[in-house]
Amino acid sequence: MVHNYYIKCQVCNKITRIRLQVGWLPEHPIVVTCGECGTSLSGHVLIGQDEPRLSYYFSNADSVLEQDADYMVECSGEFPTIKHCLAFDSQEILITPFIRAMSNMDSNDIYEEFCKSVGTVLQTKYRWNEYKRILDLSLSGNKKYLIQEIQRLFGKDKMPCRNELEILRGVHMVEVHCFISSLRKDILNNVKFSSGILKINPKETKKLVDYLESTSGYRLEDLQRMGYKLLDDFVAVFPALVPAYSLQYVSDNTINYELEGSSTSNFDTVKQFYLDVYESLGNLLILPVALNNIKYRDDFYKMSTIDEKEITLDDFIGLTKANRYKYCLNNELYTKELKLIVNSKLRNAIGHNDVQYDTSSQIISYIPNPKKRDVTKETYLLVFEDEAMKLFQGVIVCLEYLYRFREIEIINREITSGGSK
Repeated sequence: MVHNYYIKCQVCNKITRIRLQVGWLPEHPIVVTCGECGTSLSGHVLIGQDEPRLSYYFSNADSVLEQDADYMVECSGEFPTIKHCLAFDSQEILITPFIRAMSNMDSNDIYEEFCKSVGTVLQTKYRWNEYKRILDLSLSGNKKYLIQEIQRLFGKDKMPCRNELEILRGVHMVEVHCFISSLRKDILNNVKFSSGILKINPKETKKLVDYLESTSGYRLEDLQRMGYKLLDDFVAVFPALVPAYSLQYVSDNTINYELEGSSTSNFDTVKQFYLDVYESLGNLLILPVALNNIKYRDDFYKMSTIDEKEITLDDFIGLTKANRYKYCLNNELYTKELKLIVNSKLRNAIGHNDVQYDTSSQIISYIPNPKKRDVTKETYLLVFEDEAMKLFQGVIVCLEYLYRFREIEIINREITSGGSK
């Protein structure tokens, strides 16, 4: 169903017709551009699913009665939409975002899979305080209440929490239930991939864990805290990223980025999340990189040779984030599985404020090299958000690696102490 809603820009008083694709989401943000003055108009829509109801709220635009509009813009909480246009041109837009998206998917099953994935993350968002308590308690070391909360959410029969390994498994269930099952289901479908870390080379993995535990900023708890912070950030920003996430379910080269964009976000919505996930993942990369070292070089400390340079894991830690990402190799298993898209030039441009964003075209212009300021590059908001999503999904994989390292650390500690009492 499509619903029309009219708003007046508080800057130029021009009228915009919101052409909302009413979907199955109970609520989602709306961020559109005034076609006259370029002001970003931000709001929210509540959609009654049990009984028909639509409620719009805009922070910087006024609701007006139906009338002749100056501009029209499509909106959808699920899919990319046609960017704003003059109202009299809108008669040509007959196909809804839903129909366009479905035509770009290979089957109805893929759409159902997309809906299930989004629904799982949104259910996580609604109950995030309950899940987050478990993560916070695991970091604070309050075992009594940690066990209580794990068993309250997942059941004592499924999570008996009789020892450290079982408690760790209970904490890990938050990651599995809330994120892995929806955003990287392939990890669950290939259990041997993750569990195989326990068998890869016990001597070297133990040395790696000892190395990490003795390296400031890279202790297992440090990396865990870093990852949990990103989970919290992601839950908050995800509703704005749903249309970009849908790109992972459509066929290649079916999106016209010049015409289609996001109606749930703008550059500022996602910028800080992108920066945080890029920086933190740059630290978490030590896990898959070191695993590659063990698998391919039988030495956690010996890095792959790039540009004829042989370096160690110590040297890797000393690299810039941009240079660390060069070791995210697609021909070595544990970095390949991250499935990253990384634009380090754009990240550095954002850090140096060498970025401009056009709200109408949703084009991000940036200076890739601060020494050549007359050279600029461009990308689209949806492309930028797709990269942010895939960086976060890489974080999820790194947290799975980290879970296995935590298991190794507990097992080694119990062996050293003569086993659990």
